[in-house]
Amino acid sequence: MKKLRTAMLTGLLVLAPLMATINILRWLIVNLDAMVSQYLPSKITQSYPGVGLAIVFLLILLAGVLTQNIIGQGLVSLLDSGVKKLPLVGSIYTTIKKFLATIVNPGSDKFSGVVLVQFPRTGVYSIGFRTGKPDARIIPKALDDEHAHFVNVFVPCTPNPTSGFYLWVKEEDLTPLDISVQEAFKTVVSMGIVSGEEH
Repeated sequence: MKKLRTAMLTGLLVLAPLMATINILRWLIVNLDAMVSQYLPSKITQSYPGVGLAIVFLLILLAGVLTQNIIGQGLVSLLDSGVKKLPLVGSIYTTIKKFLATIVNPGSDKFSGVVLVQFPRTGVYSIGFRTGKPDARIIPKALDDEHAHFVNVFVPCTPNPTSGFYLWVKEEDLTPLDISVQEAFKTVVSMGIVSGEEH
């Protein structure tokens, strides 16, 4: 009985992560395909299942290839600046673009360091990422003086680091961590189960 229980638990540990990964990928593929297919004639989508996903793949590939030469970079830059000038749309576009660039490449200079911050209450610590200094036009001058300098800190949610909390924290209230941004993200996404040293 004990051997059977051990075998079941071992099998669960082997198959559960694999099945979860497959289901997440399946959900992503199905939804991407459905999102694009709604703009295509029904005859095409019925005759060629998966055509929406193929178009998404080709568009991503085309955009990547275009940005690797001067002409493509110019076109992308022109489109980028045009969208940014649109009221409301521009601010949403810019925010999403910067955020995705940071999430896709957590080693970029958007995150200038990993810190421990007391959040959501005193005595409880969360992993945070320094993202610069608060806009002087936003932070009340009454909160900032020569002895108390605030910094921007992003505290990601777990296991989904694409959402989180934007905090103003005094420099002296932060505890710098001697780990890379990638290692910190690995810890957050795994809910602390996988440390930065594990591979």
